[in-house]
Amino acid sequence: MTGPATPIMAGGTGRSGTTVIAGLLHRHPQVRASWPREVKFVNKEGGLLDLVLGPAGRRAKLGLTAGRTPRSRFAAFEAGMCNEWWLRTNRLGRASGLHLSWDLADRDRLLAELSAGLDTDPIAAGRSFLAGMIAAQHGGTGEPWWIDTSPPNIANAGRIHRFWPEARFIWMVRDGRSTAASVIAERWGPNDPVAAINWWADRVRRAHLGLQQVPPQAVLVLSLEDLVVLDREASYQRVLEFLSLADDPVMREFFTHQMPAERVGLDKWRTRVADPVGFERAYRLTAGKLQEEGVEVFSR
Repeated sequence: MTGPATPIMAGGTGRSGTTVIAGLLHRHPQVRASWPREVKFVNKEGGLLDLVLGPAGRRAKLGLTAGRTPRSRFAAFEAGMCNEWWLRTNRLGRASGLHLSWDLADRDRLLAELSAGLDTDPIAAGRSFLAGMIAAQHGGTGEPWWIDTSPPNIANAGRIHRFWPEARFIWMVRDGRSTAASVIAERWGPNDPVAAINWWADRVRRAHLGLQQVPPQAVLVLSLEDLVVLDREASYQRVLEFLSLADDPVMREFFTHQMPAERVGLDKWRTRVADPVGFERAYRLTAGKLQEEGVEVFSR
């Protein structure tokens, strides 16, 4: 590789297939994936985008990210890198975080380099930091692509594009009923079916707005249902073409045998809610409002 890996920022609403696409792509010899798959430090409050570009949206309005300059915001970023993003507990209660794939010495070296570069060119310093973290990952072989699966990647696509114009975006979409019903089972999501539909709609809306700021050729919209069940081969080929990748036997083997159609139950949502008729009625109403706003809704 002659330069840093190009980020592939996969995202969506959450529970929409970002882990699936990373599991597939990282089997290709030209794609690297982090462990954990979501590095967290790019989009989070006080993260890399906030550091080099300044806070945006709600965070900017409420002043939740302290400091007017990158230099004054560095302490918050450093604290995140040394604490919550470095060593955390995942949703299964297991130890997770960046320490699983990066050495402490590399982290501290890159933080020092980042701090030194903020006063002259914050964006360049931030790019060097991210590129350095990718290159320092255990087991890396100089792959030209690197994939992250943080769901907010798509809502933040405009800011990521400004930070790294070459980045590619994979918007994983899923039938909203399946997404909302899946979220109900998660401890971090709303447990009320109608609230889960509103949760889904809010994130679809944010994703739509985020992608308005990105060139269309840098975006692949990929349906989880199509990739795994309804249109497997065509969807697989779209992924390869989007990244100009040749088919690979290891990736193909994983796709054929580890991603069977049975893994995505198209109507499983009906068994996960107490009142499927009322649930669908609420979904149709919410989906109609999104479409009136010009937001595309991906339903079967």
